[in-house]
Amino acid sequence: AKYPGILAGIQGLEEQGFPVLVKDASLGGTYPVMCVTLMNPRTGGVFASFGAHPSLEVALERSLTELLQGRSFEGLNDLPQPTFVSNAVTEPNNFVEHFIDSSGIVSWRFFSAKADFEFVEWDFSGQGENSNAEEAATLFGILEDMGKEVYMAVYDQLGAVACRILVPGYSEVYPVEDLIWDNTNKALLFRADILNVHRLDDAGLADLLERLENSELDEYSDIATLIGIEFDENTDWGKLTVLELKLLIHLALRQFEEAQELVGAFLQYNDNSVERGLFYQALNVVLEVLLDDDLELDDYAVNFRRMFGDARMDAVMGSVDGSVRFFGLTPTSMKLEGLDRHHRLIDSYKKLHKARANAAASAS
Repeated sequence: AKYPGILAGIQGLEEQGFPVLVKDASLGGTYPVMCVTLMNPRTGGVFASFGAHPSLEVALERSLTELLQGRSFEGLNDLPQPTFVSNAVTEPNNFVEHFIDSSGIVSWRFFSAKADFEFVEWDFSGQGENSNAEEAATLFGILEDMGKEVYMAVYDQLGAVACRILVPGYSEVYPVEDLIWDNTNKALLFRADILNVHRLDDAGLADLLERLENSELDEYSDIATLIGIEFDENTDWGKLTVLELKLLIHLALRQFEEAQELVGAFLQYNDNSVERGLFYQALNVVLEVLLDDDLELDDYAVNFRRMFGDARMDAVMGSVDGSVRFFGLTPTSMKLEGLDRHHRLIDSYKKLHKARANAAASAS
């Protein structure tokens, strides 16, 4: 009631039929955190929003505004239901969901009238002219008391100020093992061979395929992310997934049964272009005929061409007889020929490093 604006917002939500629960999340006055949780009786879902600030009022206000940020009332119908299953709540990915958009699962224990901590009307605010410095010292002091080291970098060379803070063992949102596994250095295992895929011999292709198989990659993740290259997203390179690359390698190695299996998966879960989908539809029927001893391709060639067109069927037949390799993927290399988008990215980094160097020279 001390904060009438916040109270009015909560009452507005409750009048719309969404009960609201306000909690002190400071764990006994240790951390400057508040929480506002919204229930949706229409669906049984709940949504816990946390806000942090040295001032209790601002932390509470942030918790409330976060609730509906980027959401409509209709969007509140998708909230997850609470659970008494502890493992579902403490599972690492649930923490990630809470961080990304506060849509993680909340325990029913969260709604108990019995609290783990007594309420503390905390205030970490600084006073007077040095209030920011005092607040920073207080917050860094909390981390120091926890035995955490803080690493901070301030970037001010480009006319705007940005601050980056890392606290090992505390500020990671994703599990550390995931950060290690998904480290961008993983690109080094694949980048050169994928960019040179048109030049690889059969042994090189088989080796690349084995690495792709053994690295437990998501079949539907895109190659651009895997190797850290900016392709034009409207090109076949830009839409290329791990699954499609494996498919094309099997095709180049004339491993038609394996290729056909992946064509089926591609067509089932394909969100590529219509043109690319038609190429694989045509490839699928050609492989069906080739792999069936009772069928002859010559018997179907005329109507396949009537259905899919000469240009597309030439590409399919060439992919099968080996005269066309990696159809749709424009040949490039580690020199990134034809990849203008990545070259523009590199140019941007060059400008950035030049600006930093100039700023460092003038500072010295």
